[in-house]
Amino acid sequence: MKKEIQELFGDFNLFAKQIANVRLSNSSFDIYEFRDKSVMQVDLIFAEKEQFDNIQKAFSAIFKKELFDGEEWDISDEPDPSDEQWIAALKNIWINEYYSRKSIYIELVAKDDFTNRFKKDLADVNAPKSVIKELLIRLNYMEAVQVRKGHVYDCIFGRSDSHYFLFEWGIYV
Repeated sequence: MKKEIQELFGDFNLFAKQIANVRLSNSSFDIYEFRDKSVMQVDLIFAEKEQFDNIQKAFSAIFKKELFDGEEWDISDEPDPSDEQWIAALKNIWINEYYSRKSIYIELVAKDDFTNRFKKDLADVNAPKSVIKELLIRLNYMEAVQVRKGHVYDCIFGRSDSHYFLFEWGIYV
C-alpha cells in the first residue's frame, strides 16, 4: 500500500490523470465531520472498496472528493477527463495545494496504533459513542499509511476489508 501511494506522489502526471479519470457522479462516499467546542476537528471520508479497481484509483477518488468539497465545487460541473487544462491545474496547483511536497510524510501506521488514535481523536471531538462504534466496524482487517504529518494536522489513508478511508485530524483557528 505504501508503495502505491508513494508512486502517485512521485509522479504528479500519473496522479493528475488518475484524479481526472474519476467520475464523482459515479461514486459514493460517506463523509463525517466532527469538531470540538474550540479548534480541533476530525474529518473522515469512507468509500466502499468495490467501487475501485485498485488503491491508486481509490486514493485519487477520495482526493478528488476532498478537493471538490473543500473548494465547494459542484460535481455536475466536473471537467472532462481528457481536458488538458484540468489535468495541468491538478498537477501544478491542486495536488500541491493539498499535498505540498514539504508536508508529504508516507509511513505505514500500525493497526493498533491507528485504532487507538481513531477512538481517542473522535472522543476528543465529542463524536457520539454509537457513531465511533459503527465506524470501527468499517475498519476490520485494516491497514493504513500516513500521508501527511504535522503538529497541527495529520492525514491517514487506509483500507479495510470493505472500505477505503481518509482520516484527517487538525487544529483549525
